[in-house]
Formats: sequence, C-alpha cells, structure tokens
Amino acid sequence: LKYWGGSEQIIAKTLGLLSDLSGGYSCVRKLVKLDEVQFMLTHHTAEHFPFLGIAGVGAAEMRCRSMLYTALGRLLMVDLGEDEDRFLAFMMPLTAAFESIIGLLSGPDSTMYNSEDAKKTLIGLARDLRGLAFAFSTKTTYMMLFDWIYPVYMKVLLRGIEVWFSEPALTTPVLKLTAELAQNRNQRLHFDVSSPNGILLFRELSNIICAYGSRILTIDVNKKQMYAMKLKGISLCFSILKAALCGNYANFGVFRLYGDEALDNALNMFVKLLLSIPQSDLLDYPKLSQTYYVLLERLAQDHMPFLASLQPDATLYILCSISEGLTALETHRNRNTW
Repeated sequence: LKYWGGSEQIIAKTLGLLSDLSGGYSCVRKLVKLDEVQFMLTHHTAEHFPFLGIAGVGAAEMRCRSMLYTALGRLLMVDLGEDEDRFLAFMMPLTAAFESIIGLLSGPDSTMYNSEDAKKTLIGLARDLRGLAFAFSTKTTYMMLFDWIYPVYMKVLLRGIEVWFSEPALTTPVLKLTAELAQNRNQRLHFDVSSPNGILLFRELSNIICAYGSRILTIDVNKKQMYAMKLKGISLCFSILKAALCGNYANFGVFRLYGDEALDNALNMFVKLLLSIPQSDLLDYPKLSQTYYVLLERLAQDHMPFLASLQPDATLYILCSISEGLTALETHRNRNTW
C-alpha cells in the first residue's frame, strides 16, 4: 500500500485480503495488536499511502479507498468503546480534507466547479466515509460518525451534488455514501423516542435526493450514455428513499404535523424521476428495476394516500410498470421451466 500505491491491481488485492481478515471475529482482534495496523490507524494519509492523495491518482485507485476504510473501521471498533476523543483523532485526516474545501462553498458555482482538486478531494472523502459507514454497524459507532458529519459536512456533500450534478464520477460515490448512511443495518439507527436524529437524518436524505433529482432532470443525454449519466444516479436516489422508508427510524407523521415538507418533497421527486425513465429502460437495468419495485411495495404498504393522490399519467405509468414486471417475471419462469 505504501510503495506500490500506483498499482490498482496490487492495492485491490492487498485491501481485499485486509478486508477479509478484518471481517473475522478472532482475526480482527489479533490484527489490531500489530504495530503495522496501529500505524495505519494513526497515519492514514497521502503522505504515508500515496493512493489516498489526489495528485496523479486515477479513478481506479480511488475506488479502493472504501475497502481500506471498511477494514480500518472494523479495526478501530475493536477497542473504541465510547471513546469519542480517539474517534475524533482517527477522523483528523478526513476533517482536514473537509475543511480544505469548505472555503470554496461560499464562492460562486463556477469557482468551485473549476476546482479539480476540490472535486477529487470530495470524491475521495465520499469513498472513505462510505467504507466507514459500512463498517460502523453498531449504534454507538454510527452515532459518532453521524455527530461528526452532521450538519456541516452533510452540507458539503449537498453542495457537491449541486455543483457537479452532471458528473457521475462525483455524484455516484456521494449518492452511494448517502444510501449507506440511510441503511438501518443491525438496528444501528434505533434512536431514543425523544431523539430528533431520525428526523434530521431523513431531512438530509431528502435534501440530497431533491438536489440531485431537480438538476439531473434538466440535462439531455443520448441513449448510449443514459444509464451512466442519468439512470444510475436515479437508481441510487430510489435506493436512498427505499432505505429511509424501510428503516423505521423516522416518524413520518411528524413531518405533516409540523408542516415539514421533507417527506412530500422526496416522494414528489421520486415520481418526477420515475416519469423521466422510458418504460422499456425500467426493466432493461436489473438494479434499477429491483430498487424501484421494492420502493413501490413500501409506498403501497405505508403511503397509499400519496399514491392515490397521483396524477393520471403517473398512476398509469406505475400500473403499466407493474404489468410489465409481472409479464417479465412470468416469461423468466417459463424459460427456466423449459
């Protein structure tokens, strides 16, 4: 990792092994005692591991960062407990990276858009945090991460979506991070009754869905680029909303009670994004269709008044998608039978 940071193949294989070892109960406890592992936990910077930098680092190498931070997150959790000082010390390199681009946020879009370093830094941060969010499967560690990222750094992610909405190299990792933060894995998002965190989290998720959706609908792309430029991001927005609605950590009645439009905005954006997808494309891309149908099922279970209030064109689209989905499923079963 230190001396062959420019080789994506070596990095991927090395991190794959480290990730596998850190996933075992006994292995991770033996690993964390090694001096080399302790060094990694306290020196995960570009100075020591060049592929964590931005100068001369390609997209392939940057994709490996999530794997590294998943392993580091698991190793950190072994002896972390509720030690917030140790957690904040571990997060210092990421904190410094965020602070380095916050100054650009107050400037005009053109200034930030033209900053290649800011964009690559944000891409790297999104990948790093996605790895940590996946590793932090307990309530204690997840809340440490949430308290660290909310509200300041969530605004940085939102601003990145607003500025670089047409660049999948940035939107994809940011949306994947958002989808991971929305996942209530192992009941890590089981908040106390008096805690507003579930509401606050959903509001941020809604903001990102709406910021991306409202902007991506304004661009036209050709058929060959449709999935990469548009449908993949829409699919991720569906994943975020699906995880939020299925997570059972936000009391949605509170939104309407206090006039908060976060839920309505997210649901209305879902419909707008859905209607922008050609009916044929919905079934052509498995990830998109799978996420859509699970999300639609959840809406039918808990948000039927919303579905009942849709305009005729939206209702017809949904009914046709259900019919087409059933037909495709039946065709698939018949083929398997033969």
